[in-house]
Amino acid sequence: MRNDTKFMGRVLRKARENKSITQEELAEKIGVSVRTIGDIENGHRNPTFDTLYQLIQILDIPADLIFRPDDIPNTPEQEQFMCEFLNSTEQVQRITMANFRTVRIELRENNE
Repeated sequence: MRNDTKFMGRVLRKARENKSITQEELAEKIGVSVRTIGDIENGHRNPTFDTLYQLIQILDIPADLIFRPDDIPNTPEQEQFMCEFLNSTEQVQRITMANFRTVRIELRENNE
């Protein structure tokens, strides 16, 4: 499992910014301090499981962005995709995820 607090912090910050949520608003929604949110986003602190679960739910991000095996390297294409995905609007992210799920299902069905 990926244990890179700086990577996780960057993903969470981008997702929060894309939803136009302030650190203060996010902290209030999940019941932690603003400093806690800042420390998590800056990679200085690992969130508790409960806090991370709430962040993933509120920010609507796929958990596998954070919990992917270390032995799967990120290619330049993957890094570019993630950068563009995280910088896109919520509507574009939802469409992208729906398309991804459809393609994954079709590929799975074709390989069976």
